[in-house]
Amino acid sequence: MLKVNKVKWMAIGNVGLLSAILAITSGSLAAAQQDQTAAPVPTVLSDWSTQVWDAAKADDLDRVNVLLESVPQGESPALLALKKSIQQRDNHLVENEATRLKDLAKRKADLAVAMAANEINMAMVHAVNMKFLMSTEDWRMWLDSEDGRAVEKAATAEIKQALAQGDVLLAQEILFRQKAFHDGADTVDYKRIDTELDDLNRRVTLIAEFAPRELYRLRKVQLKRIEANLKAEGKEIPVADAEAEEPEFNELFKDDWKERTKGITSKLVLMGLRQAASEHVTNTGWNPLLKGGLDAVELLLETPQLAENFPGLADPVKVQAMSATLDARLKEITASKKKLGASDYQTVITDVLAANDATVQIPKEVILREFGEGATAQLSKEYEDDYSEIIWPDNLRRFRQSIEGNFVGVGILIGHNDKRELMIVNPLEGSPASRAGIRPGDKIIAVDDQSTVGWTLNRSVDNITGPVGKPVKLTIQRNDVPDPLEFSLKRASIKMRSVNGWWKSQLDSKGNPLWDWWVDPISGIGYVRLSGFNEDSFDDFMDAILQMRKERSLNGLVLDLRGNPGGLLKSAVGFVNLFVPDGSVVSVQDRDGNMVNNFMAEKTRSSLEGLPLVVLVNGNSASASEIVSGSLQAHGAAVILGERSFGKGSVQTVQPLSDGANEAAVKVTIQYYVLPPIEGEAKGRLVHRRASSKDWGVNPDLVVKITPPQAEKSGEMRLALDRLDEGEVNQVGMDLRPIVGDLLATGIDPQLETAVMILQARLAGDLEKRHLVQVEKGNSSKPAQQ
Repeated sequence: MLKVNKVKWMAIGNVGLLSAILAITSGSLAAAQQDQTAAPVPTVLSDWSTQVWDAAKADDLDRVNVLLESVPQGESPALLALKKSIQQRDNHLVENEATRLKDLAKRKADLAVAMAANEINMAMVHAVNMKFLMSTEDWRMWLDSEDGRAVEKAATAEIKQALAQGDVLLAQEILFRQKAFHDGADTVDYKRIDTELDDLNRRVTLIAEFAPRELYRLRKVQLKRIEANLKAEGKEIPVADAEAEEPEFNELFKDDWKERTKGITSKLVLMGLRQAASEHVTNTGWNPLLKGGLDAVELLLETPQLAENFPGLADPVKVQAMSATLDARLKEITASKKKLGASDYQTVITDVLAANDATVQIPKEVILREFGEGATAQLSKEYEDDYSEIIWPDNLRRFRQSIEGNFVGVGILIGHNDKRELMIVNPLEGSPASRAGIRPGDKIIAVDDQSTVGWTLNRSVDNITGPVGKPVKLTIQRNDVPDPLEFSLKRASIKMRSVNGWWKSQLDSKGNPLWDWWVDPISGIGYVRLSGFNEDSFDDFMDAILQMRKERSLNGLVLDLRGNPGGLLKSAVGFVNLFVPDGSVVSVQDRDGNMVNNFMAEKTRSSLEGLPLVVLVNGNSASASEIVSGSLQAHGAAVILGERSFGKGSVQTVQPLSDGANEAAVKVTIQYYVLPPIEGEAKGRLVHRRASSKDWGVNPDLVVKITPPQAEKSGEMRLALDRLDEGEVNQVGMDLRPIVGDLLATGIDPQLETAVMILQARLAGDLEKRHLVQVEKGNSSKPAQQ
């Protein structure tokens, strides 16, 4: 069933102890004890397994606790593994609770010290960390307490002071944390802070794009602040950061903005905004777009830091004259009672560009880009749509690659350091660069014997990529090697992998990862971590299922969608259909609330129907991830476990734009996804989150929280586990990565730990029967194909 707004802490194991530890809900222990009388625990293991699974899907935590406290007798290896998991989970909960209380007390003490020293930014850091260590009710009580109000009052004053001093990064940091105070609550404060942060983010973006010297200055101040914060928290400053000399501003950065505005024309903006005006889900028309565009150009004038590249902004007379034109046009639009159209855009943009030429003389492409940015940003301000945007020429290729999941090159992520040197951020696993031994941190000093000094990232990409099979020579400077290294690499089609397993055992001769998919081989439980939904995701997932079934019986599956931002609708529908034989997978609703499309499951495609499945989600599971998890939940085909998902349930269409040789695209929100209706309901449910939403996202059947320290530790371990250095590790002949089992054994990932335990409970009855059959056949010494 699809649950709405059910938020509880997860407690598994000893009912009395863990109910007290986690304070699930008032009266929950009494309810659990009543359940023990009203519904006795089955003594037959198969009946017990079924009841655990049904209780988990029904969000009946009390019943789950009662059942797990009294596991029926049995002797199969799978049942022993389950009992071990329950005991391990109980131990972790007790240990984690002690750690939580200790950390909470320390954060409260540190907060008091920071407030006394008037270190407001540090106080906000401690307060936000407190939130993640408290229940929702306790946090709201603290926020409304004298201490909570004092912190917020001081934060507001600090933001005001930072803005007065021009430190927009400090103001942004504090405002972001202040928003976190109220995140998840439908309050006036949250809406106000959300709007203020959006406005400040746009100003910071302008400085980042058009005032690199000012950004450099602000970042130096910010880095010193970060170092001070690390010292205050007793954390060590990385040696590389502590010993590195602070580089001077590199003048080669000053003209990067020209690359970002290249190819932008008035016609491209017109075509993009025309699409938004006519197709947007709100049927908004041109009026808000023109208002937003004018407001964005006004923001250029109100950001004096931009004068470093646009000197006209340093002349108050010219700025005032330009502002007068914008104000006049804005008043006309606001006062207009008619529905404006494309001709009004032409009139407005012509006047704005003419006034600009006569006053501040900002390059035309900058005016056009900011007008377009402001127009689509207005859709967010007025209609809470954060996804409609113009894909400008400089970003078009990267956008296409992110959708397709493939590109041609040597398989490296590149960036600039503060000295403007071209750096290898990361070689992609299995790529030509990775197989050749190129490492993170290497500097590319030449491409095909051409120096990379002064190259923009776009120029670098243009020169490094090329036709499949054609070689390219990279000259590399490595920190610990005195002489440059040369690598001749053959370009190849680089696949962005989205399907990952439990343990990456090795790489094949082509650099493809070979996975161990079994998180619990004794019980036959597989694990798949899906990082996105691209063109290859479904086929790669089916290949993984085929491999698992070749190795042994696949009895259950953990599908990890945590941090999955979404992707292709077609792929998401395919995933759901594997487990759901009929009915609606997801439908699409237009601007008038009418269903315009309904994607139905087909029996012939449901090859995994009935396979016990637990899906993990968190606050960064979005879009297609929410379609998969929400639809599986509505059909009762899986237990959804974790924390409430992101709440991105809108449909965007992407339309290409062209003006001669100049190409761009526009992405416009045109519809909303609707999950299937739950049993007994006539209509489905929107998952899309707006600032005014009280109900959004996919609410898990079992809410299991993870603290920031746990998320950090488990995330770092997973990154280390997935990093299989093709040069270094193979040369030394040993694997230096962590032990994958520690993700479960150390309790740093309680969500995954609980998922595996619930599946073990679900399978215990069936696996016990198989075990007894093998014992009768005299094969008890052989591990059962459980």
